[in-house]
Amino acid sequence: MAKTGRGMPTQRDYYEVLGVPRTASVKDIKAAYRRLAKKHHPDLNPGNKQAEERFKEVAEAFAVLSDADKRAKYDRGGHQAFEPGFDPFGGAGFDIHNFDTSFGMADLADLLSMFGAGGGGRSGTRGRTRSRRRGEDLRFEITLPFREAVAGTTRELRIPRQVLCQACGGSGTAGSQPCAGCGGAGRRAGEDTVKVRIPAGVADGDTIRVSGKGHSGVRSGPPGDSYVVVQVEPDPLFRREDRDLICEVPISITTAALGGTVQVPTLDGVSTITIPPGTRSGQKFRLRGRGVPASGSRPAGDLFAVIAIHPPKHLDARSRELLEELARLQS
Repeated sequence: MAKTGRGMPTQRDYYEVLGVPRTASVKDIKAAYRRLAKKHHPDLNPGNKQAEERFKEVAEAFAVLSDADKRAKYDRGGHQAFEPGFDPFGGAGFDIHNFDTSFGMADLADLLSMFGAGGGGRSGTRGRTRSRRRGEDLRFEITLPFREAVAGTTRELRIPRQVLCQACGGSGTAGSQPCAGCGGAGRRAGEDTVKVRIPAGVADGDTIRVSGKGHSGVRSGPPGDSYVVVQVEPDPLFRREDRDLICEVPISITTAALGGTVQVPTLDGVSTITIPPGTRSGQKFRLRGRGVPASGSRPAGDLFAVIAIHPPKHLDARSRELLEELARLQS
């Protein structure tokens, strides 16, 4: 909050607060908010009142600029466009200590629910200690062979996480005292073994959500989720373009010139295709439905065999003679 020369408080421009131009898209506004909220969150800056106030300022700016109606009203009249007592959080209240520090995994609806749904208003350190809070999300990476990723599989993962304290049932208290088993948090260090189903056709960089397998919540709050990021190893025969597979098929000069048949590797064996006379290097042949298998509502992809003409590395005298004769005839 800035002050005028007379000591009267004035509000900074919301766009300036988030560091975005007035033409910024909702996506840009959300990205700026995510970055600043994480930077100034009180849990990451304990005891820093300046960071806490900055966080509140950023959250207020986002609450207005992320709402199309409020933003339009603000663009027309600035802060004066709102009546006295305007609540940017729509009357829901805003508790900075209930902010989800893993917002990068959440959508906008999740974000709005972080603004203290239920009208609790701002809370101090005492309220923060005793409040229920959603558990943090977790993120893991797994590496899959190319063909397992294409076909789908199931992997068993060991997930180290904060789990519900059995001694207090997650309440954090034993009688009227903090639980000795968890120090009052309602959770403790543990580990879960989870079977994760990898759907057919998962691509490199795809993320799979495992609901409820993040850290347990504080004081019986709901658990977070685990997000599994898939890394796919390259395959010696195939490369992938969306749902289609590409493979290189070598053929000889004579097959390219005269035509013939050639075997093409597929995910489940081999298939034979006919090469017409005069086939060029780089020419593609489509094998419909032989790419990435169908999954859910997504149909199977195709397999494209890309022709690569390989000349012989060693020629005997007769072969050289025939090729030289062919070259004279073609000149």
